[in-house]
Amino acid sequence: MRPLLVRACRREPVERTPVWYMRQAGRCLAEYRELRERYGILEMARNPELCARVTAMPVVRLGVDAAVLYADIMLPLDGMGVPFHIEPDVGPIVERPVRSADDVAALRVIPAEDATPYLFTAIGELRRSLPV
Repeated sequence: MRPLLVRACRREPVERTPVWYMRQAGRCLAEYRELRERYGILEMARNPELCARVTAMPVVRLGVDAAVLYADIMLPLDGMGVPFHIEPDVGPIVERPVRSADDVAALRVIPAEDATPYLFTAIGELRRSLPV
C-alpha cells in the first residue's frame, strides 16, 4: 500500500488527513539539537548518513505521515560551481556572486544526481528504511 500522504495527494480515499510539518526536525527535537552542536547545517545536509538520520527523526519520534528531506535551498549551487558557505547568525554567503554575463556562462548545468549525489544517497536510504 502507498503511504497515506501519497494517496491523499493523488486524491485517493484516505482514512484520515495526513500530517507533516515543515522544518519538523528543528528545534523541538533534542537529538537534532545535539547533532547541531557538533555539525553545521551544510555538513549535515551533505552527509547522506546524517541527512537521512535527521530526516527520519520526526517520523520516528512524532509519527508524522511524511518525511521532509533535511537539506538547504543553497545546495543546488554545489553542482553549478558556485562556492558558498553559511555564516552563523548571518545566513548564506555566496563567495563569488554571479554578476555578469560571463559569470552566468561559467555556471555548470549538470543532472541533479551529479550535482547533489549526497541527497540522492540519503533519499535512497530513507526509502529503504521509512514506512512513509
